[in-house]
Amino acid sequence: MEHVLTTASSFLLLILFGFFLKRLGFFGPHDHQLLSKLVMNLTLPAAAIVNFATLELTPALLSLLGLGLGMNLLTALLGWGLACRGSSVQKSFALLNWSGYNMGAFAMPYLQGFLGAAGVGAACIFDVGNAIMCTGGTYALTAVLAPEEGRRHITLGEIAKKLFSSTVFDVYLLMLVMGLLRIPVPRLAVQLLSPAAAANSCIAMLTIGLMLELKLPAGSLGQSLAIILGRNLVAAAAAGAFFLLAPFSLEIRQAISISFFAPIAVASAAFSEKCGCDPGVTGFTISLSILVSLPLMTLLTILLGVR
Repeated sequence: MEHVLTTASSFLLLILFGFFLKRLGFFGPHDHQLLSKLVMNLTLPAAAIVNFATLELTPALLSLLGLGLGMNLLTALLGWGLACRGSSVQKSFALLNWSGYNMGAFAMPYLQGFLGAAGVGAACIFDVGNAIMCTGGTYALTAVLAPEEGRRHITLGEIAKKLFSSTVFDVYLLMLVMGLLRIPVPRLAVQLLSPAAAANSCIAMLTIGLMLELKLPAGSLGQSLAIILGRNLVAAAAAGAFFLLAPFSLEIRQAISISFFAPIAVASAAFSEKCGCDPGVTGFTISLSILVSLPLMTLLTILLGVR
């Protein structure tokens, strides 16, 4: 327990460090974009390669890709169902923010601090399905469930283009193909990329701190709290069922169960704005989900016996 609390505290300190450095003017309001690009194009892909190197890919593990898709669809539909009597904008906001997991910049760096290659690798597979929805799949769903005159519909081609322009997604697919074909990751590649992979947690948490936005438009707190509460109730049910029933090793069950408590995906902000949602409310909701997720994921890490 001491190791878990110490590591989680170090993550929190990095987040707060980034937040206060931005408030003090050391970083500008858009400087997080540079660090985010570093995470998504170097340190996270490096971590994925290093962890996939020792992961034995099986058909059961591939089912985690479907789980990532399925959990996004389930939570999006739950959010839409609860907001179905509201306006098109309210339904879109619920669809886009009930669903989506911030795996790359938050859950993956967190898991790196506690679990081995099998757990992190399994989370990468889960993130493939999650990424399909976060990069446009859920937004496309809003055109069907929350239509609004004049809203431009995103096409399958646009979703595919956005997916394949992501370095992380491309690396995930490459590792999956190599695993299916039983092609080993070269040892030299693992040795060269290990330092970058080790830096992922530090840089990602600092980036999260720079992205935090705690200003909320008046009268919107209830809407944000309802989404955070709903997401985490679903996460608790899903984590309990997966940990107790899924036919995987302990480490993989721990990794996926913890991943269910990941905060809202950052991509939600851009898609919510496209749907006419207040960017201030979206930014606050995403930031609040980060501050809530860290202690919940830490508590679950202890309860599941991670050491």
